[in-house]
Amino acid sequence: MIKKTLLCILLTLAIGICAIASAEVVDRIVAVVNDEIITLNDLNKATLPYKRNISASANSGEKKQELIKTLEKDVLRQLIDRSLSSQEAVKYNIKVSKEDVDSAINNFMASNKMDPEGLEAALAADGLLLKDYRKKMKGEILQSRLISRAVRSQVIITDSDIKTYYQSHGDAFTGIKKYHLRNILMDDEADLAAVEQRIGKSISFDQLARENSIANNAADGGDLGVFDINNFSEEIKTSLQTLEKGDHTPVLFVGQGYQILFVEDILMEGNKTFDQARDQIENILYKEQAEKRFKEWIESLKENAHIKNML
Repeated sequence: MIKKTLLCILLTLAIGICAIASAEVVDRIVAVVNDEIITLNDLNKATLPYKRNISASANSGEKKQELIKTLEKDVLRQLIDRSLSSQEAVKYNIKVSKEDVDSAINNFMASNKMDPEGLEAALAADGLLLKDYRKKMKGEILQSRLISRAVRSQVIITDSDIKTYYQSHGDAFTGIKKYHLRNILMDDEADLAAVEQRIGKSISFDQLARENSIANNAADGGDLGVFDINNFSEEIKTSLQTLEKGDHTPVLFVGQGYQILFVEDILMEGNKTFDQARDQIENILYKEQAEKRFKEWIESLKENAHIKNML
């Protein structure tokens, strides 16, 4: 009986040791920023969408591995900067509440004449969930407040700067090209490819969306609304910017499955004089200078921080 009990104890210890060893393989520390750590799991979550795109590319296996290594190094540097920013935000007692995020999202929807369903549909077109967007928005608000507190006094925008920008970026104020989009979202890539073959053949895109799409906007014929495609990811933007009215993208991978985007119409909105564009240009120049100063400030923080990169 004693031997059996001892054997059970030894087996339990062995299993525990194996479990710990397995956990160390699955996750490990890849960076230390003062008293905070960044884990491999954190890095994997941040790079997952980009790794999927690399894996789906036509590059060779060797080139894909090279791109992934570069990606991981770049994203880890961003996570280190974000950790430093968060630590400084605590020092400055800067906080972002749920209400702050709600307000920012409501303002975004109002300025884009969008309701919550339309926002989720727009995010779906970019492969994002609402919770991901809220986290991103919170980070942007935090960084904006930190920039304002840390570097605002170093940013000076003159009338001459504004006029020079307007004269050298005239095309930006002659109108903004916007796209009225529809989409079809499906779980299976092959099934969606079969639907793609039917586009333009005696059946409208909106009818195909009603019959096949699994998105919330299927009943509306896949109607997503009107967008400035510069707000989309580079992959979506690249797929759309060469299309004309009535064209559609190839099958694209997104977070919830696979989708096709259809250009219902292309519109030109806005045409601003210098006086009308003045505030917009001042905001653009402020953002450019503030980001530059912020990067310099982050670099100065690094000089006095304990940072260990173990990737």
